[in-house]
Amino acid sequence: MQLVSKYCALELEEYGKCVQSNPSDWHLKCKEHKTSVSECSSSHPVVQKIKSDCGKEYGVYDKCLRANTNQVEECIPALETFMQCAENASEHLKKSWNSTQDLKKKQNTSATKV
Repeated sequence: MQLVSKYCALELEEYGKCVQSNPSDWHLKCKEHKTSVSECSSSHPVVQKIKSDCGKEYGVYDKCLRANTNQVEECIPALETFMQCAENASEHLKKSWNSTQDLKKKQNTSATKV
């Protein structure tokens, strides 16, 4: 979630304002903002990893929001589950990326010695 916030802050802010301004019918009035967040986030590799690893968790959260449009606080447990999954996915990708960078450094060091 932090990565989406980092790379799509404006889109998230606008979506949040819309939801806050339309508590009873945000799911109808904020579709355009939700689409903007989705489009922005879908282009980032970490967000793509989260989508692939945590689609089920997000689906549960999204379904909860749709079922509880006037009581979104009911969805906090589903949101927390999704956020934990997303954190795990982004950490996994970060470790994988760091390993790849370390390997490239070793290869470059070996090549310069030859």
